[in-house]
Amino acid sequence: MNTSTDTLAVDVALIPPGPVIDEAIRINRALLAGNSAGEIRLGRQACIPHITVAMAAVRRENLGEVEAAVGRIARHCTPMTLTIDAIEHSAISTGERVSAFHVLRPEIIQLFHKTVMSTVSRYTVPEAAPEMFADETVSPSSADCLRGFRERSSFAQYSPHITLGFGEIEPYLPGLDFPLRFEATRVAICHLGNHCTCKEILAEFELKRNGR
Repeated sequence: MNTSTDTLAVDVALIPPGPVIDEAIRINRALLAGNSAGEIRLGRQACIPHITVAMAAVRRENLGEVEAAVGRIARHCTPMTLTIDAIEHSAISTGERVSAFHVLRPEIIQLFHKTVMSTVSRYTVPEAAPEMFADETVSPSSADCLRGFRERSSFAQYSPHITLGFGEIEPYLPGLDFPLRFEATRVAICHLGNHCTCKEILAEFELKRNGR
């Protein structure tokens, strides 16, 4: 059996509201204008701007159980008020620079992250291969990010953010004022694409005020 083809690279993510998605896409287009070779093109239907909560490789046969487990967690959560306070720049394993909205980490999102990570970990496999992703072409850094998420980017190392694209952009843009506060009410399980973008939504849940 080829484990890679029977396993999906998935991301449990918070999907921000429309205005934040639009702002992320606007900045992404500005980044692409300065770097036509940029491989991240955000959109409303594919490569959706998102805040990663948990990332893992999951066997297809267990995907239904993962969806049910995340759904149960979501039913007990209320909408989260989150704040973007800056645009940050960082380097991936290839040395390329990436821009992102930095999201403050209040206790509510940290607790949500820990709960989801602990639950999803029951269904994960340690492998990470390009065949698990939604795109045909997948960079080695994408598989490395998936493989190392638990050790390098979770729990105490968890840093919520919204990836905007390759390259660096001025932190102060016309029409963009920080802090940018918003309410997150959507949780999605997504199939990861190249550069760990949310290529396709596989399941979606709503955070409601009554927690039900």
